[in-house]
Amino acid sequence: MNEQKENYDEIEQYDYIDGEYLEKVVDKYGPLIGLFLINFSILEHELNLAIADFICDRAHEKGFIIIEKLTTSNKIELFYKMYARLESFKDKKNKDMLNKIREKLESLNIFRNCIVHANWQSLSKDGFVRTKIVVDNQDGYVKFKKVQITPKIIRPKIKEIERLIDQIDKYKETVFQF
Repeated sequence: MNEQKENYDEIEQYDYIDGEYLEKVVDKYGPLIGLFLINFSILEHELNLAIADFICDRAHEKGFIIIEKLTTSNKIELFYKMYARLESFKDKKNKDMLNKIREKLESLNIFRNCIVHANWQSLSKDGFVRTKIVVDNQDGYVKFKKVQITPKIIRPKIKEIERLIDQIDKYKETVFQF
């Protein structure tokens, strides 16, 4: 699992953001962010289908009723718990594949959340962008969590999604073979 670079800035009295750098690079970021989000939605659909297939192999309706209000994180957890139980009766190779799929899903979901919740106006030349406001419980300071998101980081994540979609497909093919 790739570790995402992150750091924090403390707020001064007021928060002013100069979005000038974003204006210069928006044409580099926009298409990649869009492609990442489109591919992630395809990945999430595959996850939905894997859950629905597990619940009822004759129709997806029951599965979709169950996952209707779940967050992506909750879907990942549900997917893992359902299939892990099946794997407890089978060989270790499939369980290892399931664990890897879960790790990749979780990692990509965290990255997706950073992209969609980022304050893109705060993008710096070194690729760090604010992704979250954090109030320190110890001293009460307001901080901004910043994560590095650059085109060089986004491109491989897009490829990772494509590979993961294939892995989920292959995994589902093997899961019900006894």
